[in-house]
Amino acid sequence: MFKIRQKLLKAKPKLRPIRRTPTLLQMEAVECGAASLGMILGYYGRTVPLVELRQACGISRDGSKASNLLNAARSYGLQAKGFKADLDALQQLECPYIIFWNFNHFLVVEGFSRQRVHLNDPATGSRTVSLEEFNSAFTGVVLVFEPSSEFKKGGRKPSLFLALYSRLRGSIWSLVYCVLAGFLLVLPGLAMPTFSQVFVDQVLIQGREDWLRPLIFAMLFTAVLSGLLTRLQLQLLRRMKIKLAMSMSSRFLWHLLHLPVSFYNQRFAGEISSRIQLNDRLADLLSGKLATTVISTVMVIFYAVVMLQYDRVLTLIGVAFVIVNLLALQWVARLRVDTNIRLMQEQGKVSGVAIAGLQSMETLKASGLESDFFTRWAGYYAKAVNVRQDMDNLNQRLGALPAFLSGITSMLLLAVGGLRVMDGALSIGMLVAFQSLMQQFMQPVNQLISLGSDLQELEGNLNRLDDVLRNPVDLEMGSRGEKEFMDDNSFVTSPKLQGYLELRDITFGYNRTAPPLIENFSLSLKPGQRVALVGGSGSGKSTIAKLVCGLYEPWAGEIYFDGQAKAQISRQVLVNSVAMIEQEILLFAGSVRDNLTLWDTTIPDSNLMQACRDAAIHEVVQSLPGGYNADLLEGATNLSGGQRQRLEIARALVNNPSILVLDEATSALDTETEKIIDQNLRLRGCTCLIVAHRLSTIRDCDEIIVLERGKVVQRGTHDELRQVQSPYLQLITSEGESLE
Repeated sequence: MFKIRQKLLKAKPKLRPIRRTPTLLQMEAVECGAASLGMILGYYGRTVPLVELRQACGISRDGSKASNLLNAARSYGLQAKGFKADLDALQQLECPYIIFWNFNHFLVVEGFSRQRVHLNDPATGSRTVSLEEFNSAFTGVVLVFEPSSEFKKGGRKPSLFLALYSRLRGSIWSLVYCVLAGFLLVLPGLAMPTFSQVFVDQVLIQGREDWLRPLIFAMLFTAVLSGLLTRLQLQLLRRMKIKLAMSMSSRFLWHLLHLPVSFYNQRFAGEISSRIQLNDRLADLLSGKLATTVISTVMVIFYAVVMLQYDRVLTLIGVAFVIVNLLALQWVARLRVDTNIRLMQEQGKVSGVAIAGLQSMETLKASGLESDFFTRWAGYYAKAVNVRQDMDNLNQRLGALPAFLSGITSMLLLAVGGLRVMDGALSIGMLVAFQSLMQQFMQPVNQLISLGSDLQELEGNLNRLDDVLRNPVDLEMGSRGEKEFMDDNSFVTSPKLQGYLELRDITFGYNRTAPPLIENFSLSLKPGQRVALVGGSGSGKSTIAKLVCGLYEPWAGEIYFDGQAKAQISRQVLVNSVAMIEQEILLFAGSVRDNLTLWDTTIPDSNLMQACRDAAIHEVVQSLPGGYNADLLEGATNLSGGQRQRLEIARALVNNPSILVLDEATSALDTETEKIIDQNLRLRGCTCLIVAHRLSTIRDCDEIIVLERGKVVQRGTHDELRQVQSPYLQLITSEGESLE
């Protein structure tokens, strides 16, 4: 029987203790529920990565529901229950638990203290709010959890060391050479204090002027040696930086390009692009501060050993300085990691909103929405500035302490060192030499403390990068056909499909925890046949088109090409035989040729020009300055909407596809141009799967399939379907089309 610590007790003066939970920050707004559940699981001793939690909670482009979180929690062995409660009842519940916040967000409640509520927000990390603010945002929905007998602790927290090692293992020898150069730098570092001691005790105090010249030459030689070794070390680090930047960025982008389309549906384009840039910053840190600090830390050991030979009391003062700094670093470590992740996310959102607005500038100006867009952008920017201030405050706290402690340490060294000289335990030269050694000792320690703050930022950046790298790649792209796909002569050597297409009992949806959008759908096309999918918005037409093109994988059923299952056909053959034309047009800044061929130099000009003729755009291209080498602006804004759409059609035709999927492909064209292109496509003999709202474009199709909520409600030819009262007849009437 369900026995959860849901004890809605009568009012008690004593509040329940605050339960601190591990922070798991969401990477996107729709992931708040999954991240909150991850914090609950982490509190009870089970670490589950966010990538796995997304799947378990059924995160989709619409987010997740409370029922999904409860089912996911039960799958991990937690007893879970959701119910309605008021503020008084919440204060008597055993923490932690999840609440629904502002009707759009999930977060974790850790406890109550006087007039404050302690929260762990997957969007911002740990924070407190007043009871008034909490009560106004709390929707009354609460999810409570408790381990059952089936719950098992486990999982492994992300390791910073392993994440760094995976990136450095290809540059181990470069790092080893840098460490060896660092070891050699210890020699001049130890020699200089010795020279200082000799100069003070022997030359200044004893008056041995004959020692001065050889001492100066020795110091000059040591300085030159130190400079040469430092230059060698920096040169090795520079080469390592370039190698790391190239390997990490290329690996990250290659993985990113091989992720399924569903990955991009939930993310800002600007936020993703900002993660690519993190690789350069990471390479700079690994080959810069991190490498030099690791080397300097090794040198600290040598300096400490020598300092002990001079005076143990003074050495203990220096060691105490190090310990206090490290404790301060640990104190702010967790806050800096979480704050940095938040900062990177907010800055990525600012970039994403700015890019989206710039790409929609015509719409903004035509609608007079410039002020609304600015307000939206300013809201995101203000959030980023607030998080930046939080980060700067933490940096100021951490930066002020070493300077303060360094002054205290210098004062103590002078005071205690002076007493040790007066006692005869040290000579004046030894004290000068010790102070020089202490500076050498403190320099790596200060670097280590500075690196500690960078490492905390680094951990946040690594989490954002690994969030992408942990996502499994598209099986089609990752497991088959890659070698063929990368062949430079792909166009020349690629075989073509004949054009047979069959969808057999296809079931698919965007959220596995919800009923499927498409269920048991079947369709068969012969080479040259034309089939149209019609229906209202949300009926599943475009989804079926994307399934055929391989943008999504069906949950059940199989797609066959020329009688073979899609999994048995190489990706090279598929991409050269199946083409899709969408209503959304994507053209970039570059030549017309590059926009049509997508930089594939193996496509002959004859194919390029024939594709443009069939798309009724050849004459327009020829009239441009430079013809096919003419430059287009970003989004081809120097062309009309109809011309852009015809270029999109031509791009799909350059590979002479056997199967063509048209999703509202002629929506921006006039009727006459549409007829010309339709006739040209018929002459090509392509198998066509057509998604259309304008029914005039599909009258002559061999079959018309009417969809409603993912199910086939009617199918047949135009003449057959219009004879009876049916959904198709209603569509014709609503479109104002003639029945003839």
